[in-house]
Amino acid sequence: MTTQDTPPTPDSVPRHARSWNQASVAYPRDATIPALFTEQADARPEAPAVEWAGGAWTYGELAARVRCGAAALRARGVRAGDVVAVLMPRSPEAVATLLAVLHAGGVYLPLDPDQPAERTHRILRDARARVAVHRADDTVETPERTRAVAGDELFAGAADADPRWWQERDAGEAAYIIYTSGSTGAPKGVVCPHRGQTRIARGPGDLRILHDDRVLATTDLTFDVSCFEIFSTLANGACLILAQDGDLLDPKTLENVLRDRHISVMWLSAGLFHQHAHIAPQMFSGLRCLIAGGDVLSPSAVRSVLEKGRPRILLNGYGPTENSSLSTVHRVDDLPARAENVPIGVPVAGSTAYVVREDGRIAAPGETGELWVGGDGVALGYLGDPRRTAEHFVPDYWSPDPVGGRLYRTGDLARWREDGALEFLGRRDRQVKIRGYRVELDEVESVLSAHPGVRQTAVDVVGEGAGERLVAAVVASSGEQRDTLVRRLHEHVRDRLPTYMVPTRLTVVDTLPLTSSGKVDRRSLASLTSPAPADEDDAPRGETERILAGVWRDVLGLDAVGRDARFFGLGGTSLRATQITAAVRERLKAGAGSGRAMIRSLVADPTLSEFAATVEGLLAGREEPAFAETDFTAESRLAPELRYRAPLSADPRAPRRVLLTGATGFLGVYLTDRLIRGGVDRVHCLIRADGPAEATGRLTARMRRYGVDPEPLLDHVVPVPGELAEPHFGLTDPAWDRLARDTDLIVHCGSRVNFAYPYRALAPVNVGGTRTVLELADRHTTKPVHYISTIAVIAGFGTAGVGHVDEDTPLDHADRLSLGYPETKWVAERLVAEAGRRGLPVAVHRPYEVTGTVDRGIWNTDTMMCALFRTIAETGLAPDMRLPLDFVPVDHTADAITHIITHQEPDGRVYHLTNPRDARLPLLVERLTAMGYEIRTVSYDRWTEMLAELTARLPDHPMAPYVAMFAEPAHDSEVSIKQMYTDGVFPAFGRRNAEAALADSALVCPPVDARLLDTYLREFRRTGFLAPPEVLR
Repeated sequence: MTTQDTPPTPDSVPRHARSWNQASVAYPRDATIPALFTEQADARPEAPAVEWAGGAWTYGELAARVRCGAAALRARGVRAGDVVAVLMPRSPEAVATLLAVLHAGGVYLPLDPDQPAERTHRILRDARARVAVHRADDTVETPERTRAVAGDELFAGAADADPRWWQERDAGEAAYIIYTSGSTGAPKGVVCPHRGQTRIARGPGDLRILHDDRVLATTDLTFDVSCFEIFSTLANGACLILAQDGDLLDPKTLENVLRDRHISVMWLSAGLFHQHAHIAPQMFSGLRCLIAGGDVLSPSAVRSVLEKGRPRILLNGYGPTENSSLSTVHRVDDLPARAENVPIGVPVAGSTAYVVREDGRIAAPGETGELWVGGDGVALGYLGDPRRTAEHFVPDYWSPDPVGGRLYRTGDLARWREDGALEFLGRRDRQVKIRGYRVELDEVESVLSAHPGVRQTAVDVVGEGAGERLVAAVVASSGEQRDTLVRRLHEHVRDRLPTYMVPTRLTVVDTLPLTSSGKVDRRSLASLTSPAPADEDDAPRGETERILAGVWRDVLGLDAVGRDARFFGLGGTSLRATQITAAVRERLKAGAGSGRAMIRSLVADPTLSEFAATVEGLLAGREEPAFAETDFTAESRLAPELRYRAPLSADPRAPRRVLLTGATGFLGVYLTDRLIRGGVDRVHCLIRADGPAEATGRLTARMRRYGVDPEPLLDHVVPVPGELAEPHFGLTDPAWDRLARDTDLIVHCGSRVNFAYPYRALAPVNVGGTRTVLELADRHTTKPVHYISTIAVIAGFGTAGVGHVDEDTPLDHADRLSLGYPETKWVAERLVAEAGRRGLPVAVHRPYEVTGTVDRGIWNTDTMMCALFRTIAETGLAPDMRLPLDFVPVDHTADAITHIITHQEPDGRVYHLTNPRDARLPLLVERLTAMGYEIRTVSYDRWTEMLAELTARLPDHPMAPYVAMFAEPAHDSEVSIKQMYTDGVFPAFGRRNAEAALADSALVCPPVDARLLDTYLREFRRTGFLAPPEVLR
């Protein structure tokens, strides 16, 4: 169970895990279920025990029937430890039968009376059942050793049971067997002890049923929560009310049942809870305790109940069958607006729960691992399957006496919060591989469920091969517009998860079908998410249109594309445009220079037929329509009215109120963190959002995604919902004026990063946004501007024959940059420099490749460098090129920028934030080889051919957006665009300003060596971005 040489002991358990697993045993550990029931029946024989639509039994009446049934079972050969199958629906007779089996000293096995006869026969044989009790009108075919008995026959005789039958049974012995199919589909019998239920029934805590409670039984007997409903009720002298199936599905009917039957406690499966919470949450207001669980709870559903139908106690319950119904519970008194999941809480009485890393050691708070549960609820194992039992039930060296023994490996992923509450993150067996990526389906569902516009959601993989895609169906909250919700949800997921975990198709549906256990039936997703076919009149015409329609279908995740459908209307994005271009170039054998022409066409939002006309023209060798050459000098002229004569509002090196653009970006998240920790009181964060709450939610999500704890920071964050490309950021005049007055300094980090789009497509954000920043810097007071640029702005010097560029060398050679993104950054830099000459205090920061954190390697994997890592590993081929690995970890970069802001005058200096101890691409090959990947180096031309073939076959491959960089020539040069950045072409550069500014900082950029690369590669493996070598072979 662990990589340690000797077994650990409870004393060696980390303090946090020991503190959160005290495992109270303040309950009768040695009592069996019959003992606790008999105690209540003797104490309150006239009290109501069970009620149903047609009648009621007191404890005395129920006890008499139980004794009668136990005697009948004994008379039919049942002895201590024998298995008795119960094929009955939820009913008073079934409750009496279960108790009768236990009072006879037997072990009950509930089976669905309506399941296929073959399955019933197989389970009866597997369990070696002595007797099968069934409904009077049913006929059950049983194995030779199993005797079928009608339920009414059990209760026709005398109630002369011998109490020694159950008194001789031990609390640690089997009470019942639940058969569950699990992820494999093969039924397996989970054998659970008496103590598993008595710890819940009589242990301390919010789960404890009170003697005057009226508990509504909602669960089929074949699901283990029914054990909690029945035994916790009857072991505490409360009354069990049996619901009819029809009572549970209709909100109005259930509301009437709760009111008319005076229900005080109820369990609801997550699926039913979500339905009722959004339609009629007020029904729960009269409950003393509502427990929901069995699947991930939607935060919006929980908030709806808390706001409109709050019970006295609301619990989220979690537990596998293998740990006797419930392992942990969380009392939900409040759910903050920015909370994106509902914790599953802390262990119930007599139980423990540990988050365990892959190496078998206990995880730290916040670290994801597998959840192992222990204590008095752990099952005895899988019936007749010692191999599987040994695989899932392991020795418990960590828990204190007396609950130590064995731990059950749940297969669920979880993490501890800082307060000890557990958060459920999905099942390991819902990890799937899509195009080589490991995707956690439950994690995607959890993220979607956290959106306030979503009531319910389900995510799965549909299709096969090249048509395999991730799809999601959601039920919208009332009042949500379907079209706008889909757009918002795509952005919501992109903020929180890597691109490869964003569903390619997201469909809003009216309802999600449920299984018999109240969980969402995900098998229905393929039909739910399938769009209507295109109209015949709109069908593609001609071979080119049909080929392009196939590419659009594959890339955009559609089943049909009409010839008049527009690219962006079908869900096209900048990423999809580059993927389509890569696929079209290969499938139609378009020339190397055609990629950018196709991108320009897609950016203009063509119909399929219009795009086909462009592609056919390129194939025929017709000249692309002339685009005016960009006059970069004219583009970088600043508005003449900006003169920066107003006084400064604060010391430029001690700003208290900072405007930060690009706060939700990878570097922006860390700048937010470092600025606040560096003493800035308020960071105004410009974020694309419809309002402050959504803006805060986006920033919070990005912080969590990139490994920054948002909680200590958000009190210092002022969300500014706006758009960089809009005049005045899209703010109202009062909001613009207020922002100008409330800001001492601006850190302009925001930009649109795309290495395929032309200058004109990126200029509104990257250049226009910079003009707006410089305009704001001149309003009311002069506000210093720190501009975050990129080292790529000097790439043009290299092909112009300039061998060295200092930080203070004036920018030049924009016409040679050959990519829209660095062109826009070049122009923006020139604008900032011109503002500096007019009196604005400015500084320019040019980082090289901003990479993962130093300690854990957390990285934004939606980058060219990450895609290159993965492509080399999965193909086993590396290009023969001296590509610099000039990596500046994101946390070091943010620290360096913050130190410069707070210690240097913004006097126009440029800072090259690069790594003085960089490496070259062969080091990556070396480290991949050391990890077991088989890599060989091939010529650059051979590698680019492979890349074109790969991305054509897999249009959503992470390298698809970058194919043009490797394949197309740079402007007025014989090398490709990417080769501009290699040794001998890219100019050497100085870093004197940066080194002087950071000399007193104690900051040291870690070298790009084996240790740093291994950190990154391990993180890629951990997150599923990179498959292990044994999978790729």
